[in-house]
Amino acid sequence: MKRFVLVAALALAACGQEQQRESHETYPVANAPSFDTTIGPDGAAGITEPVEMTVASVRAAAPHYIVAEVDDQIEGQALKAITLSAGDEEVFRVYPTADGRHVHSVVTRSTQAHSPVDEIVGQAKFAVAPPEQVTFCKAESVDSAPGFACSTAEDGPFWRVYRLPDGAGPADSFDDIEPDLLHDSTLVEMRWVAPRA
Repeated sequence: MKRFVLVAALALAACGQEQQRESHETYPVANAPSFDTTIGPDGAAGITEPVEMTVASVRAAAPHYIVAEVDDQIEGQALKAITLSAGDEEVFRVYPTADGRHVHSVVTRSTQAHSPVDEIVGQAKFAVAPPEQVTFCKAESVDSAPGFACSTAEDGPFWRVYRLPDGAGPADSFDDIEPDLLHDSTLVEMRWVAPRA
């Protein structure tokens, strides 16, 4: 009997190790202690204060990431963004203020990043978002698909962006979206808006 218990305990331990190994392989950056992969109302990737929009300043604020300047655009407007990568994966993208001098926002679409309540892009649904953090929502197009973005207020510091389920039509406003579609909407992006310098 003792032998059976010991064999069962070893089998469970091996199973747990396999799950832990799989978790580390799936989320290697998120599980690395040196990387700050959190994004929320208080900051993103370790950036919590106004920062100049330069590679050197962003690198100083997020020292464990590979930091690089890249060409990007928003609504057809060309601009320079800064990426924060781990290995060959981009975890965060940093966008400038209108004058290009400071960080305006930090955005993630990576499964390596997580919110303070451990929401992960591509997995979390609107139904599990903390209600007090999604009190202000607006309809928004997400990669040419219907969706919406939510924060605590129109000028909230942290935004969760959701895509409506496949087959859902666009809505003129957030209030026009059917409740069932809202709950099944998938988190596709998280944004932190930096405080003004």
